[in-house]
Amino acid sequence: MTDAFIAVQVLFLLALSGLLRAMPVLVPPTVPFGVRVPSARADEPVITAATRTYRRGTLACGLVVAFASAATNAFAAGSADTLAATAATSLAALFALSWALYYRAHRSIAAAKAEHAWYQDVPQGVAADLLSQAQHERFPWLWALPAVLVTAATAITGAFRYHQLPASLTTHWNSHGRPAGHAATSLGSAFGPVLLQAAVTAVLLAATVLVLRSTPKLDAEHPMASAAQHRILVRWIARGMVLLALGVDLSLLGTSFMIWTVLRPSGAAMLTVTALPVLATAAVLAIAVLPVRALRAARAAQADDRRTGHGTGLANRDDDRFWRGGVFYLNSEDSAVFVPKRFGIGWTVNLGRPAGWAVLTALLVLPLIAAFISTRLGS
Repeated sequence: MTDAFIAVQVLFLLALSGLLRAMPVLVPPTVPFGVRVPSARADEPVITAATRTYRRGTLACGLVVAFASAATNAFAAGSADTLAATAATSLAALFALSWALYYRAHRSIAAAKAEHAWYQDVPQGVAADLLSQAQHERFPWLWALPAVLVTAATAITGAFRYHQLPASLTTHWNSHGRPAGHAATSLGSAFGPVLLQAAVTAVLLAATVLVLRSTPKLDAEHPMASAAQHRILVRWIARGMVLLALGVDLSLLGTSFMIWTVLRPSGAAMLTVTALPVLATAAVLAIAVLPVRALRAARAAQADDRRTGHGTGLANRDDDRFWRGGVFYLNSEDSAVFVPKRFGIGWTVNLGRPAGWAVLTALLVLPLIAAFISTRLGS
Protein backbone atom coordinates (compact mmCIF):
# COMPACT_ATOMS: atom_id res chain seq x y z
CA MET A 1 0.00 0.00 0.00
CA THR A 2 2.92 2.34 0.74
CA ASP A 3 4.16 1.80 -2.81
CA ALA A 4 0.83 3.08 -4.11
CA PHE A 5 1.15 6.29 -2.06
CA ILE A 6 4.66 6.79 -3.43
CA ALA A 7 3.47 6.17 -7.00
CA VAL A 8 0.66 8.74 -6.64
CA GLN A 9 3.15 11.31 -5.34
CA VAL A 10 5.59 10.67 -8.20
CA LEU A 11 2.86 10.85 -10.86
CA PHE A 12 1.65 14.16 -9.45
CA LEU A 13 5.17 15.63 -9.52
CA LEU A 14 5.64 14.49 -13.12
CA ALA A 15 2.26 15.96 -14.14
CA LEU A 16 3.13 19.26 -12.46
CA SER A 17 6.53 19.43 -14.12
CA GLY A 18 4.83 18.71 -17.46
CA LEU A 19 2.53 21.69 -16.95
CA LEU A 20 5.46 23.92 -15.97
CA ARG A 21 7.29 22.81 -19.10
CA ALA A 22 4.26 23.70 -21.27
CA MET A 23 3.80 27.12 -19.66
CA PRO A 24 5.55 29.20 -22.39
CA VAL A 25 2.98 27.89 -24.89
CA LEU A 26 0.05 28.88 -22.68
CA VAL A 27 0.99 32.57 -22.39
CA PRO A 28 0.75 35.19 -25.16
CA PRO A 29 3.89 35.46 -27.31
CA THR A 30 4.07 39.19 -26.59
CA VAL A 31 4.84 38.59 -22.88
CA PRO A 32 7.55 35.90 -22.94
CA PHE A 33 8.55 35.14 -19.36
CA GLY A 34 6.75 38.22 -18.10
CA VAL A 35 8.46 40.77 -20.40
CA ARG A 36 6.27 42.89 -22.68
CA VAL A 37 7.63 42.89 -26.24
CA PRO A 38 6.28 44.11 -29.61
CA SER A 39 4.81 41.27 -31.65
CA ALA A 40 7.48 41.84 -34.32
CA ARG A 41 10.08 40.83 -31.69
CA ALA A 42 8.27 37.68 -30.49
CA ASP A 43 10.60 35.43 -32.51
CA GLU A 44 13.87 37.01 -31.40
CA PRO A 45 16.71 34.47 -30.93
CA VAL A 46 17.12 35.43 -27.26
CA ILE A 47 13.47 34.50 -26.61
CA THR A 48 13.77 31.23 -28.51
CA ALA A 49 16.93 30.31 -26.60
CA ALA A 50 15.42 31.26 -23.24
CA THR A 51 12.33 29.17 -23.95
CA ARG A 52 14.40 26.15 -24.99
CA THR A 53 16.56 26.37 -21.85
CA TYR A 54 13.53 26.76 -19.60
CA ARG A 55 11.68 23.78 -21.11
CA ARG A 56 14.72 21.49 -20.90
CA GLY A 57 15.44 22.66 -17.37
CA THR A 58 11.92 22.09 -16.04
CA LEU A 59 11.83 18.62 -17.58
CA ALA A 60 15.16 17.72 -15.96
CA CYS A 61 14.14 19.21 -12.61
CA GLY A 62 10.84 17.33 -12.64
CA LEU A 63 12.57 14.01 -13.27
CA VAL A 64 15.21 14.65 -10.59
CA VAL A 65 12.71 15.77 -7.94
CA ALA A 66 10.36 12.85 -8.67
CA PHE A 67 13.25 10.35 -8.45
CA ALA A 68 14.53 11.93 -5.23
CA SER A 69 11.04 11.81 -3.74
CA ALA A 70 10.59 8.12 -4.56
CA ALA A 71 14.09 7.24 -3.31
CA THR A 72 13.60 9.11 -0.02
CA ASN A 73 10.27 7.42 0.66
CA ALA A 74 11.64 4.00 -0.20
CA PHE A 75 14.73 4.50 2.00
CA ALA A 76 12.56 5.61 4.95
CA ALA A 77 10.14 2.68 4.44
CA GLY A 78 7.39 5.09 3.40
CA SER A 79 6.20 6.12 6.86
CA ALA A 80 3.24 8.50 7.03
CA ASP A 81 5.40 11.34 8.38
CA THR A 82 7.99 10.79 5.67
CA LEU A 83 5.34 10.77 2.93
CA ALA A 84 3.92 14.08 4.13
CA ALA A 85 7.33 15.70 4.59
CA THR A 86 8.59 14.46 1.22
CA ALA A 87 5.49 15.73 -0.57
CA ALA A 88 5.89 19.23 0.87
CA THR A 89 9.65 19.31 0.27
CA SER A 90 9.35 18.01 -3.29
CA LEU A 91 6.74 20.61 -4.22
CA ALA A 92 8.80 23.39 -2.68
CA ALA A 93 11.92 22.19 -4.51
CA LEU A 94 10.14 21.89 -7.87
CA PHE A 95 8.61 25.36 -7.61
CA ALA A 96 11.91 26.89 -6.44
CA LEU A 97 13.85 25.35 -9.32
CA SER A 98 11.23 26.32 -11.92
CA TRP A 99 11.16 29.86 -10.50
CA ALA A 100 14.96 30.08 -10.86
CA LEU A 101 14.71 28.95 -14.48
CA TYR A 102 11.86 31.40 -15.15
CA TYR A 103 13.67 34.34 -13.59
CA ARG A 104 16.85 33.59 -15.54
CA ALA A 105 14.83 33.68 -18.78
CA HIS A 106 13.03 36.85 -17.64
CA ARG A 107 16.28 38.68 -16.93
CA SER A 108 17.89 37.69 -20.24
CA ILE A 109 14.90 38.86 -22.32
CA ALA A 110 14.49 42.09 -20.33
CA ALA A 111 18.19 42.86 -20.81
CA ALA A 112 17.98 42.29 -24.58
CA LYS A 113 14.85 44.46 -24.77
CA ALA A 114 16.57 47.34 -22.99
CA GLU A 115 19.89 46.99 -24.83
CA HIS A 116 18.36 46.98 -28.31
CA ALA A 117 15.48 49.42 -27.56
CA TRP A 118 12.77 47.12 -28.89
CA TYR A 119 10.06 49.73 -28.24
CA GLN A 120 11.85 52.68 -29.83
CA ASP A 121 9.65 54.34 -32.49
CA VAL A 122 7.03 51.57 -32.14
CA PRO A 123 3.40 52.83 -32.11
CA GLN A 124 1.66 51.60 -28.97
CA GLY A 125 -1.98 51.10 -28.10
CA VAL A 126 -4.49 49.38 -25.82
CA ALA A 127 -7.40 47.18 -26.93
CA ALA A 128 -10.60 46.48 -24.98
CA ASP A 129 -13.04 43.63 -25.58
CA LEU A 130 -16.46 45.24 -25.18
CA LEU A 131 -18.19 42.02 -26.26
CA SER A 132 -16.72 39.98 -23.41
CA GLN A 133 -17.79 42.65 -20.92
CA ALA A 134 -21.39 42.47 -22.14
CA GLN A 135 -21.56 38.71 -22.78
CA HIS A 136 -19.42 36.50 -20.55
CA GLU A 137 -18.73 32.82 -21.01
CA ARG A 138 -21.46 30.63 -19.56
CA PHE A 139 -20.91 28.97 -16.21
CA PRO A 140 -20.27 25.20 -16.71
CA TRP A 141 -23.22 24.00 -14.66
CA LEU A 142 -23.07 20.40 -15.87
CA TRP A 143 -19.41 20.21 -14.85
CA ALA A 144 -20.15 21.81 -11.45
CA LEU A 145 -23.26 19.75 -10.62
CA PRO A 146 -21.38 16.63 -9.37
CA ALA A 147 -19.46 18.68 -6.78
CA VAL A 148 -22.66 20.27 -5.50
CA LEU A 149 -24.44 16.88 -5.33
CA VAL A 150 -21.52 15.24 -3.47
CA THR A 151 -21.52 18.07 -0.91
CA ALA A 152 -25.29 17.80 -0.42
CA ALA A 153 -25.15 14.00 -0.14
CA THR A 154 -22.43 14.22 2.53
CA ALA A 155 -24.42 16.71 4.60
CA ILE A 156 -27.63 14.64 4.36
CA THR A 157 -25.83 11.44 5.33
CA GLY A 158 -24.25 13.19 8.32
CA ALA A 159 -27.63 14.48 9.50
CA PHE A 160 -29.02 10.93 9.54
CA ARG A 161 -25.93 9.41 11.19
CA TYR A 162 -25.27 12.02 13.88
CA HIS A 163 -27.58 10.62 16.58
CA GLN A 164 -26.15 7.12 16.06
CA LEU A 165 -22.52 8.11 16.63
CA PRO A 166 -20.52 6.92 19.67
CA ALA A 167 -19.32 9.28 22.40
CA SER A 168 -15.83 9.46 20.86
CA LEU A 169 -14.88 9.68 17.18
CA THR A 170 -11.71 8.71 15.34
CA THR A 171 -10.73 11.74 13.29
CA HIS A 172 -7.26 10.82 12.02
CA TRP A 173 -5.63 7.64 10.69
CA ASN A 174 -2.20 6.63 9.47
CA SER A 175 -1.50 5.38 5.95
CA HIS A 176 -2.51 1.83 6.98
CA GLY A 177 -5.92 2.92 8.28
CA ARG A 178 -5.06 2.63 11.99
CA PRO A 179 -6.47 5.29 14.38
CA ALA A 180 -4.11 8.20 15.03
CA GLY A 181 -6.40 10.82 16.60
CA HIS A 182 -9.68 11.02 18.52
CA ALA A 183 -12.17 13.69 19.56
CA ALA A 184 -15.35 13.84 21.63
CA THR A 185 -18.47 13.66 19.51
CA SER A 186 -19.82 17.11 18.74
CA LEU A 187 -21.13 19.05 15.78
CA GLY A 188 -17.63 20.35 15.19
CA SER A 189 -15.84 17.00 15.24
CA ALA A 190 -18.57 15.19 13.30
CA PHE A 191 -19.25 17.84 10.68
CA GLY A 192 -15.83 19.51 10.38
CA PRO A 193 -15.08 17.84 7.01
CA VAL A 194 -18.59 18.72 5.79
CA LEU A 195 -18.09 22.40 6.62
CA LEU A 196 -14.70 22.35 4.91
CA GLN A 197 -16.32 20.61 1.94
CA ALA A 198 -18.98 23.33 1.66
CA ALA A 199 -16.36 26.07 2.00
CA VAL A 200 -14.11 24.57 -0.69
CA THR A 201 -17.05 24.14 -3.06
CA ALA A 202 -18.30 27.69 -2.49
CA VAL A 203 -14.85 29.25 -2.86
CA LEU A 204 -13.95 27.36 -6.03
CA LEU A 205 -17.34 27.97 -7.67
CA ALA A 206 -17.16 31.67 -6.78
CA ALA A 207 -13.61 31.81 -8.16
CA THR A 208 -14.88 30.17 -11.35
CA VAL A 209 -17.47 32.92 -11.75
CA LEU A 210 -14.77 35.57 -11.31
CA VAL A 211 -12.58 33.84 -13.90
CA LEU A 212 -15.42 33.75 -16.41
CA ARG A 213 -16.18 37.43 -15.82
CA SER A 214 -12.56 38.57 -15.90
CA THR A 215 -11.57 41.32 -18.30
CA PRO A 216 -9.05 40.08 -20.89
CA LYS A 217 -5.81 41.90 -21.61
CA LEU A 218 -5.87 41.93 -25.39
CA ASP A 219 -3.16 42.08 -28.01
CA ALA A 220 -3.43 45.59 -29.46
CA GLU A 221 -2.22 44.37 -32.86
CA HIS A 222 -4.63 41.39 -33.03
CA PRO A 223 -7.52 42.19 -30.67
CA MET A 224 -10.06 39.77 -32.19
CA ALA A 225 -7.70 36.79 -32.19
CA SER A 226 -6.49 37.45 -28.64
CA ALA A 227 -10.10 37.81 -27.43
CA ALA A 228 -10.83 34.37 -28.89
CA GLN A 229 -7.74 32.98 -27.12
CA HIS A 230 -8.95 34.46 -23.84
CA ARG A 231 -12.33 32.77 -24.18
CA ILE A 232 -10.68 29.42 -24.92
CA LEU A 233 -8.52 29.67 -21.81
CA VAL A 234 -11.23 30.79 -19.37
CA ARG A 235 -13.60 28.10 -20.66
CA TRP A 236 -11.16 25.31 -19.90
CA ILE A 237 -9.82 26.82 -16.69
CA ALA A 238 -13.40 27.08 -15.37
CA ARG A 239 -14.00 23.40 -16.10
CA GLY A 240 -10.76 22.48 -14.40
CA MET A 241 -11.65 24.44 -11.25
CA VAL A 242 -15.03 22.75 -10.78
CA LEU A 243 -13.38 19.38 -11.40
CA LEU A 244 -10.87 20.18 -8.67
CA ALA A 245 -13.80 20.97 -6.35
CA LEU A 246 -15.25 17.53 -7.12
CA GLY A 247 -11.98 15.77 -6.29
CA VAL A 248 -11.64 17.57 -2.94
CA ASP A 249 -15.32 16.96 -2.12
CA LEU A 250 -15.03 13.23 -2.83
CA SER A 251 -11.98 13.05 -0.57
CA LEU A 252 -13.83 14.81 2.25
CA LEU A 253 -16.81 12.54 1.64
CA GLY A 254 -14.56 9.53 2.27
CA THR A 255 -13.11 11.17 5.38
CA SER A 256 -16.60 11.90 6.73
CA PHE A 257 -17.76 8.34 6.07
CA MET A 258 -14.79 6.96 8.02
CA ILE A 259 -15.49 9.33 10.94
CA TRP A 260 -19.14 8.23 10.94
CA THR A 261 -18.14 4.53 10.63
CA VAL A 262 -20.04 4.23 7.36
CA LEU A 263 -16.76 3.27 5.71
CA ARG A 264 -14.26 0.98 7.41
CA PRO A 265 -10.82 2.63 7.64
CA SER A 266 -8.13 0.69 5.79
CA GLY A 267 -5.00 1.23 3.77
CA ALA A 268 -7.06 1.19 0.56
CA ALA A 269 -9.51 3.73 1.97
CA MET A 270 -6.68 6.04 3.08
CA LEU A 271 -5.05 5.76 -0.33
CA THR A 272 -8.32 6.66 -2.05
CA VAL A 273 -9.00 9.62 0.24
CA THR A 274 -5.44 10.90 -0.24
CA ALA A 275 -5.26 10.23 -3.96
CA LEU A 276 -8.56 11.84 -4.99
CA PRO A 277 -7.46 15.49 -4.57
CA VAL A 278 -4.08 14.65 -6.10
CA LEU A 279 -5.68 12.93 -9.09
CA ALA A 280 -8.19 15.77 -9.47
CA THR A 281 -5.32 18.27 -9.48
CA ALA A 282 -3.46 16.17 -12.04
CA ALA A 283 -6.63 16.10 -14.16
CA VAL A 284 -6.84 19.90 -13.89
CA LEU A 285 -3.25 20.13 -15.05
CA ALA A 286 -4.10 17.90 -18.00
CA ILE A 287 -7.19 19.98 -18.82
CA ALA A 288 -5.07 23.13 -18.73
CA VAL A 289 -2.99 21.73 -21.59
CA LEU A 290 -6.04 20.81 -23.75
CA PRO A 291 -6.40 24.24 -25.39
CA VAL A 292 -2.73 24.26 -26.43
CA ARG A 293 -3.53 23.15 -29.98
CA ALA A 294 -6.18 25.84 -30.42
CA LEU A 295 -3.90 28.48 -28.95
CA ARG A 296 -1.05 27.45 -31.23
CA ALA A 297 -3.34 27.68 -34.27
CA ALA A 298 -4.49 31.17 -33.27
CA ARG A 299 -0.93 32.34 -32.70
CA ALA A 300 0.22 30.86 -35.99
CA ALA A 301 -2.49 32.94 -37.67
CA GLN A 302 -1.16 36.01 -35.87
CA ALA A 303 2.36 35.23 -37.09
CA ASP A 304 1.04 35.00 -40.64
CA ASP A 305 -0.66 38.38 -40.19
CA ARG A 306 2.65 39.90 -39.07
CA ARG A 307 4.43 38.55 -42.12
CA THR A 308 1.72 39.75 -44.52
CA GLY A 309 1.30 43.15 -42.91
CA HIS A 310 -2.20 42.60 -41.53
CA GLY A 311 -3.31 43.69 -38.07
CA THR A 312 -3.73 47.12 -36.52
CA GLY A 313 -0.04 47.99 -36.70
CA LEU A 314 -0.01 48.81 -32.97
CA ALA A 315 2.10 47.15 -30.30
CA ASN A 316 0.84 46.58 -26.80
CA ARG A 317 1.70 49.39 -24.45
CA ASP A 318 4.99 48.78 -22.65
CA ASP A 319 3.71 48.33 -19.10
CA ASP A 320 6.64 46.44 -17.55
CA ARG A 321 6.96 49.13 -14.88
CA PHE A 322 3.76 47.81 -13.27
CA TRP A 323 5.12 44.24 -13.02
CA ARG A 324 7.81 43.21 -10.55
CA GLY A 325 9.76 40.33 -12.03
CA GLY A 326 6.93 39.80 -14.46
CA VAL A 327 4.91 38.23 -11.63
CA PHE A 328 3.67 40.83 -9.12
CA TYR A 329 1.31 43.52 -10.46
CA LEU A 330 1.19 46.94 -8.77
CA ASN A 331 -0.90 49.60 -10.52
CA SER A 332 -2.97 51.97 -8.42
CA GLU A 333 -4.46 53.51 -11.58
CA ASP A 334 -5.98 50.18 -12.69
CA SER A 335 -9.42 49.58 -11.15
CA ALA A 336 -9.20 45.82 -11.73
CA VAL A 337 -8.51 43.69 -8.65
CA PHE A 338 -7.79 40.54 -10.68
CA VAL A 339 -5.61 40.60 -13.79
CA PRO A 340 -4.38 37.76 -16.02
CA LYS A 341 -1.00 36.38 -15.03
CA ARG A 342 1.86 37.17 -17.35
CA PHE A 343 3.37 33.75 -16.81
CA GLY A 344 1.15 30.96 -15.61
CA ILE A 345 -2.48 29.94 -15.80
CA GLY A 346 -5.18 32.04 -14.18
CA TRP A 347 -5.16 35.43 -12.53
CA THR A 348 -3.22 37.38 -9.97
CA VAL A 349 -4.22 40.28 -7.75
CA ASN A 350 -3.44 43.95 -8.26
CA LEU A 351 -1.25 44.79 -5.26
CA GLY A 352 -1.51 48.45 -6.16
CA ARG A 353 -5.03 48.52 -4.69
CA PRO A 354 -6.15 47.86 -1.09
CA ALA A 355 -8.68 45.28 -2.30
CA GLY A 356 -5.84 43.31 -3.88
CA TRP A 357 -4.01 43.13 -0.56
CA ALA A 358 -7.25 42.07 1.17
CA VAL A 359 -7.71 39.20 -1.30
CA LEU A 360 -4.07 38.12 -0.94
CA THR A 361 -4.34 38.18 2.86
CA ALA A 362 -7.49 36.04 2.72
CA LEU A 363 -5.82 33.51 0.44
CA LEU A 364 -2.90 33.21 2.88
CA VAL A 365 -5.00 33.10 6.04
CA LEU A 366 -7.69 30.60 4.96
CA PRO A 367 -5.30 27.61 4.68
CA LEU A 368 -3.96 28.43 8.16
CA ILE A 369 -7.50 28.47 9.55
CA ALA A 370 -8.25 25.12 7.88
CA ALA A 371 -5.06 23.63 9.35
CA PHE A 372 -5.96 24.96 12.82
CA ILE A 373 -9.45 23.45 12.60
CA SER A 374 -7.98 20.13 11.47
CA THR A 375 -5.55 20.14 14.39
CA ARG A 376 -8.29 20.95 16.89
CA LEU A 377 -10.49 18.14 15.58
CA GLY A 378 -7.67 15.65 15.99
CA SER A 379 -6.78 16.73 19.55
